[in-house]
Amino acid sequence: MSWTIKELGFQQEKIIHHGNQFLIGHLLLGVRGTLDEFRKDQLVAINLPFVYDQVGEGWREPVNAFNPLYTTLFVNHKEISLLTQDPTYHEQCLDMKHAVMSRKTIFSIDGVQLEWQSSRFVSINHERLMVTRTMIKTDQPMTLTIKTGIDQAIWDIHGPHLEHIQKGEMPYLSMLGTTHEKGYHIHVLKHVIPHQKMNTYLSFDEGVYQLFEITTQQNQTYIIDTISIIGVDQTIDELTSTLHESSEMGFDQLLKDHESAWEKKWEYADIKIKGDDNAERALRYSIYHLLLLSPNRKPKLSIPARGISGQTYKGAIFWDTEIFMLPFYLNTDPLSARHIIEYRIEGLQGAKEKAAYYGYQGAFYAWESQENGYDACTDYNVTDVFTHRKVRTYFKDKQIHISGDIVYAINRYIHHTQDYTILSDGALEIFLEVGRFYLDYGQHALLKDRFELKDVMGPDEYHERVHNNAFTNQLVHMVFETILHYESDYHRKNDPFFDDLVNRLHFHESLELIRHMVHKIYIQPIHPNGLIEQFDGYFMHRDIAKKELLDQKLHPHEYLGGAGLAGDTQIIKQADVITMLYLFKDRYDQHIIRKNWAYYEPRTEHGSSLSASMYALTSCMIGNPSYAYPLFMKSASIDLTGESKHYAGGVYIGGTHPAASGGAYMTAVYGFAGLNFTDHITLNPKLPPSFESLSFQIKYRKKQYKIDISQQDATIQEVLT
Repeated sequence: MSWTIKELGFQQEKIIHHGNQFLIGHLLLGVRGTLDEFRKDQLVAINLPFVYDQVGEGWREPVNAFNPLYTTLFVNHKEISLLTQDPTYHEQCLDMKHAVMSRKTIFSIDGVQLEWQSSRFVSINHERLMVTRTMIKTDQPMTLTIKTGIDQAIWDIHGPHLEHIQKGEMPYLSMLGTTHEKGYHIHVLKHVIPHQKMNTYLSFDEGVYQLFEITTQQNQTYIIDTISIIGVDQTIDELTSTLHESSEMGFDQLLKDHESAWEKKWEYADIKIKGDDNAERALRYSIYHLLLLSPNRKPKLSIPARGISGQTYKGAIFWDTEIFMLPFYLNTDPLSARHIIEYRIEGLQGAKEKAAYYGYQGAFYAWESQENGYDACTDYNVTDVFTHRKVRTYFKDKQIHISGDIVYAINRYIHHTQDYTILSDGALEIFLEVGRFYLDYGQHALLKDRFELKDVMGPDEYHERVHNNAFTNQLVHMVFETILHYESDYHRKNDPFFDDLVNRLHFHESLELIRHMVHKIYIQPIHPNGLIEQFDGYFMHRDIAKKELLDQKLHPHEYLGGAGLAGDTQIIKQADVITMLYLFKDRYDQHIIRKNWAYYEPRTEHGSSLSASMYALTSCMIGNPSYAYPLFMKSASIDLTGESKHYAGGVYIGGTHPAASGGAYMTAVYGFAGLNFTDHITLNPKLPPSFESLSFQIKYRKKQYKIDISQQDATIQEVLT
């Protein structure tokens, strides 16, 4: 049961949510969990992550391909689908263990019962191959038409992206489009394989389709398999060859190979919770999404903030990946972890160009990063719901902490894997260039004799252009410390690489300034009451209850940040000081964490899916797993329940939440299990009362370990692989 996600009955209002909930695919191809007969109005998306395109002044976003999964039924020329006919029974299922989505729908038509089943998967063993099986059965003879093919209608947020469309039929159904910006050729081929002989003909109305006419026999099952492939700038011969080979294998063998590969993915990633089936199911669903997104397919891949669920957030990579998702891959799939770091190395030049654009030296990483570090973030990210005018935001300009987040992640990667080659492969250069950027952005306040970071935005995006954000300043301090650490380390080993890099980058003056400024960086002090101010003047803002603020909203999608309702209050969007306290927990004692948790949590709107996990993790740190549990469940089940923001200031921001999935994983292993890494592994368990036991495996410094925790005991056992 805990491996299956099932929804019974059909509700039109849940179509968008189910598109996210039943998502399948991998990091190069995302298929929303919409049903066979759905089209663009139901937000069908065959998403091509990392294939970006821009049309006019619209946002640059990943391309959605033509839909080769489209299938619908007709009886007497009348379409029979969930959009036109109420079913007598309907279920939709996701097999998480094997990444297979299925549906079963029963209609009653003129006294005849028609049963429609289908299953689909995106082959994990191929680059962009989709496989489906459709099964139709009636309890009495009926004349039926099955229409299946490639649907030309595409749901785009800022499209249309595909132009110069060409359709073909031999030897396979085909559709070719060219992207607007860079002229990528997006080719979709589909092979339709009926198991029984049927009359067939072609249609080219809104795509390219095969129609099969049959007179059904009582209780006989009619089966049609389809195998589809999508090519991005690939030759037709290459695509045809792969499609032919896959068709020769057939549905059953392709499924068997796919299932076997997915079972191997789960072997080291699964977490077992005894005593709480709901928690195990929700956590397993989170891990499913992280496995979907494993960036081990190709070097230099990372993970978009909305995963592979569509074009939201421009298909861009945020700090979410480094802080909230990387820990999962460090523990389960170090190759994926390395690729995440390699992506940032590849994007260093783009980060230097962004810094130069703003008049700074060094590396200012993009808040919304696309290929090669391209900054996809715009100046206007929100639309006012009342005036419908675009609102100036400062995510792009002022969230300078992204560069420090990347340095933090690289440090974590090196500590966990002992892979020091990443330094010479580009990571050390990132350290120096990020340090140089912070030197140039910051200010030496002469009268106070301290180094300050003014005019920034921390994780709390409701407060823009603040001074000395506690989170940001700690990151800058960490960056300077990191540079000096590696200078000392390379000198100790008599390795000239550090000095050679300093010479090549002309970093001598910056290095001397870092030595001088590292102890002058202003760290927000701990007040006598134990609190740390989020930024200069935060405590002077209006102290208002969350409910009182939210009751003032005049529109459900009203944006609260900037000049909005929350801007002059202490209500924050997401964990900020608390995130700092978690990331730098070795610098603060539990008393301080407890005081700040109690102060900031009631003032946090949790308007970001990143927020709950940081409060859950710190709850465990201060010995309150019962506080952590509902926050853990909020993170783990966000894409099961669909209880998340779909709009921000009139802009659609829906999709899956892989950072919340990563946060749920972190809460389980670092919070409830109390997993910690120094030179060895330690455990400090704080299981919720409902957990009888918690079991999982991790990789650490090239060794595999099995962790078993109960309410009475905890063990760490090395596993021979």
